Amino acid sequence: MLKKIIVVIAMLALIGLSVFLIRKTPNNNEVIVSSEDAQQQPVPEEVLPEQNFTWNTQNITEDCSMDEAKPCAVETAVKCTVRPDLKICNKDKLPKFIFMTDPSINRPTEVNYRFIGKKSLPNNTVEIYTESDCNGTWFGLCQGTVIYVLSADEKNSENWFVRDIYAIE
Repeated sequence: MLKKIIVVIAMLALIGLSVFLIRKTPNNNEVIVSSEDAQQQPVPEEVLPEQNFTWNTQNITEDCSMDEAKPCAVETAVKCTVRPDLKICNKDKLPKFIFMTDPSINRPTEVNYRFIGKKSLPNNTVEIYTESDCNGTWFGLCQGTVIYVLSADEKNSENWFVRDIYAIE
């Protein structure tokens, strides 16, 4: 008899705890705003430039023509594709194939591109989509839709670099 009373009391305590937790759980329609969240300003979405860019062996400069870090990372990769001997071409911050010097590689001497889209990925990378054209074959990575995969620099998260490049035919 004592065992039955203990079991009934335990069941009532479990039901009481369940009801308490259900009432304490916030409704999905309610918005909980902490004072810290209320003070933060929304981060403005980075807008990609709408102009066409052309880089060739005669007009390449070391400076970026834009103010935003992600488009500048793409610009650096394009410039290093045309001239990998530039000071801005860091072998640790660009795909290795950009620096290949095999005579059979048909490296372009001019690349034209325009930004057509951007996609943020869950692994803290960003894909920048460009519509590109060049005067070489360059592994098929400068004709059509070329996608630059960017990662934030570990030392300074405001700096970005191109870690991979691929194309969609």
